[in-house]
Amino acid sequence: MAPTHHELISVKEQLDIARKGEHVLERRRDGLVFVLLDLIDRWRALHSRLDEQFREANELHVTAMEREGDISLRELANARATHPELVVGETKLLGMDVPRLLSAYITTPAAERGYGVVGTSALDDELVSSYEALLELVVRVAEIRAVLSQLLAEIRRLRIRVNYLTHRLIPALEADRDYIQRYLAEREREERCRQLRVKRLREDRKDRTRR
Repeated sequence: MAPTHHELISVKEQLDIARKGEHVLERRRDGLVFVLLDLIDRWRALHSRLDEQFREANELHVTAMEREGDISLRELANARATHPELVVGETKLLGMDVPRLLSAYITTPAAERGYGVVGTSALDDELVSSYEALLELVVRVAEIRAVLSQLLAEIRRLRIRVNYLTHRLIPALEADRDYIQRYLAEREREERCRQLRVKRLREDRKDRTRR
């Protein structure tokens, strides 16, 4: 690196760009952190509901097993005419592509569950509804968890870039700027001293000539 005025201007421009980039990346990182914290709260609330729903479905299942037996419940499950489907897509979150999970044919009306009224009970309907609600919650929890994983990865990436700018690139550019400024200042002082010496020599010659 040549310590010239041109190089000093170039380093200052790079330093200005680096500081602006640091500011932009910090704002984006902080924005994603706020979204992350909000999603974590939602994920915890959904996970709590999921635990409750699982306990409810399990209790109903145990009761139905005691009353109707395993074979009857298997026939109930096999009678279902539709099967749950999961569509995996993407959506935008603060300009970032994140997973989007869409479910279909999970929750169904009692008339479309494939079994008739005869031979089944209200407990059967309650058990099926409980499992359907459980599966819906599983999909929502899985979606939020996938988004959280992607957000965490992006926040880590931004943190690495900000740390590089803050602790390596910007200090290095500042050191280069200071070095060039000191070098040029020293050169300027030397040039002034040289000019003063030349001026004095000329004045001395003039004085000797007059004499």
